[in-house]
Amino acid sequence: MPSLSAKGALPFSRIAGFDVIQARPLGGGLSNRCWQLTLKPVSSLSDGISTTSAVWRPVSPASLAFGVNRDHEYQILTAIQHIGLSPAPVARTGEGILVAWLEGETFEQPPSLNELITVQTQVHRLPVPEWRLEVRQRAEHYLKSVHPDDRHDGLERVCAKFFRQIPRSRFADTCCHHDLGYYNLIRQSDGRIRVIDWEYAAAGDPMLDLSLTIQANSLNVQQAVNTYAREMGYDAEVVSEAVLQWLPWCDFLAMLWYYAGANLWQDPSYRLEAEALFAKLTH
Repeated sequence: MPSLSAKGALPFSRIAGFDVIQARPLGGGLSNRCWQLTLKPVSSLSDGISTTSAVWRPVSPASLAFGVNRDHEYQILTAIQHIGLSPAPVARTGEGILVAWLEGETFEQPPSLNELITVQTQVHRLPVPEWRLEVRQRAEHYLKSVHPDDRHDGLERVCAKFFRQIPRSRFADTCCHHDLGYYNLIRQSDGRIRVIDWEYAAAGDPMLDLSLTIQANSLNVQQAVNTYAREMGYDAEVVSEAVLQWLPWCDFLAMLWYYAGANLWQDPSYRLEAEALFAKLTH
């Protein structure tokens, strides 16, 4: 049974009709502090009842600071669970959500370009969520968590510049994951790639989502654009123009995210990432 007294320990031993048999914190999630749990139904009267493995994705100060809505995450996982692209939802409480643990191989680097863009197009063909990611609103939300010492005149000027230059979408909204990096992909034993961490998923401009995918996986922009345009039946030149408009915004959002993270966790490595992006955006 997980300890309930140690600092940072899981704060419960029972959740949503399950006893928590084992718990271990998961690494790798930057805006998350999630747990892998081994669960057993509370109603089990026999040790013969099988256990299940799930991930606890809590509502926390960090998730709130980054604009994560666990109810929205649960809703989209429920809506798309029959497609087999994502973890299945298990349970939802006021403190967070449980989703099924996906067995498989985590990626240390991006899969092939064709595989990655295929996953991207699968996401864009999913049912469109009822909520939308608005980039200015998201940037302003991050700003609220930036330490006052980091909100210097230079940062304020960068923010004003980007708020004046929000790209206009030439594409209909799609379902967007908004964090389709290789670190959120798992290859299962059947060879298929599954996608985890849907916390930022929302309706949005598919070109922003594609740009974020290019950035997160350090893809060659033109190769990614051409492959995506071919799979979606779009004009590659139009896609390229949209992506080139959004890429600086990807850096801008990432900069604010890292500044917010530096303040939340008092981790100097986050501030270094933020300052590097600030330098990139101002030179």
